[in-house]
Amino acid sequence: MSVFHELEDFGKRIGTDVNRMVQEGKQELEQHVTEHPETLFALLRTVKPVLLIHDIAIVTRYEDVVNVLTNDGAFSVEPYTDKMQSLAGDFILGLNETPEYEHDVSILRLAAPRSDVPKLSEFVAETAEQLVGHAAEADGMVNVADVAKRVPARLIGRWFGTPGPDEDSMIAWTLSMFEDIFVNVKNDPHIHDAAAEASSKLRPYLDEAISGRKRAQAGGETMLDRLIAMQRTPATAFSDHEIATNIIGLVVGFIPTIATATTFAIDALLDRPEAVSSAQAAARSNDIDAVRAHMWEAMRLAPQGPGLLRRAATDFVVGEGTHHATRVAAGTVTFASTESAMLDGDVVDDPDEFRVGRPAHHYLHFGAGLHQCFGRFANEMQIPLIAAALLRRPNFARAEGDQGRLVKQGPYPQSLIVTV
Repeated sequence: MSVFHELEDFGKRIGTDVNRMVQEGKQELEQHVTEHPETLFALLRTVKPVLLIHDIAIVTRYEDVVNVLTNDGAFSVEPYTDKMQSLAGDFILGLNETPEYEHDVSILRLAAPRSDVPKLSEFVAETAEQLVGHAAEADGMVNVADVAKRVPARLIGRWFGTPGPDEDSMIAWTLSMFEDIFVNVKNDPHIHDAAAEASSKLRPYLDEAISGRKRAQAGGETMLDRLIAMQRTPATAFSDHEIATNIIGLVVGFIPTIATATTFAIDALLDRPEAVSSAQAAARSNDIDAVRAHMWEAMRLAPQGPGLLRRAATDFVVGEGTHHATRVAAGTVTFASTESAMLDGDVVDDPDEFRVGRPAHHYLHFGAGLHQCFGRFANEMQIPLIAAALLRRPNFARAEGDQGRLVKQGPYPQSLIVTV
């Protein structure tokens, strides 16, 4: 369903003049709402916090969004399951809370423990500095979007042990597959076909990487090495096919999220000179926690995506006990808008202001509940380190003219040029 039809139906339900607005400027309105959904979300939070449109529910208030995302028994991840299985297999992001989920996530936590993150931070910092430095030496300009893709791509090589046949291929494959699984809500066949082609190349590469490491009998501290070592206890370990499936699932969520979140946040910072100044001071004093605080606030105002999909597994009253309590029937696809939740003035003070140091729970960048982002600890490390490599440069600023404008290709940032 298009934004136009959603607004048209919304207008019929609440008796506003939305229909007249739509008829006067259908194309312009749909483009505006697509590019600036916060306008629609603000209206919904006030007038219809839980909007039912046929078999879809749109949830916009903070408490309700968190309730949906943390109530795993009532809301499943089924909207993602078919595409995830088609492109990757039975990966945890497409599994509900089952013994299979618990088994698989336990193995992955052993293979990629949080304790790896500190020792990987030096690699990420050096890689980001190197990429920014090389670009600066060339012409004093850096494409933030390019750096933000290449840092996680290189970390995949170091940490996962699966760099891809080449960096550009790994980036392209993951962007394509992520778009189909998480963004392609209209099931555009062209997007799906491109993702299927990417999957058909990624899995054979991983199959060969697994067999190659096993033939070499090489130990190591990469995720791949650890997963292979676990096969000494086959009853609880992944098979080779399952190793490939789970690495696919992890890498697909790795590059796109880092690239998009970092670039959008830098763009939001650049619109706020005072925020840029304080973020630069933090970066130049190597206060990465302070840089992270600036990036988290920028990501709140310019998130990588508007929210997450769930499907009601049972009849459920969203907002129970409030004036907007709404029964969501079993089977309803439910859109929990984390973007809207982070702008909810009933929870977040002065939500339109850029304010560093907000409570951690105001930020829903990595979701909530059972399927909170598996790699969030690595993301929490990478994003501020990439930002710091840019911010500490002496001439950091948005490039003049169109060069300095954020350009997207589909859902992803393609270009954001800064001087350094």
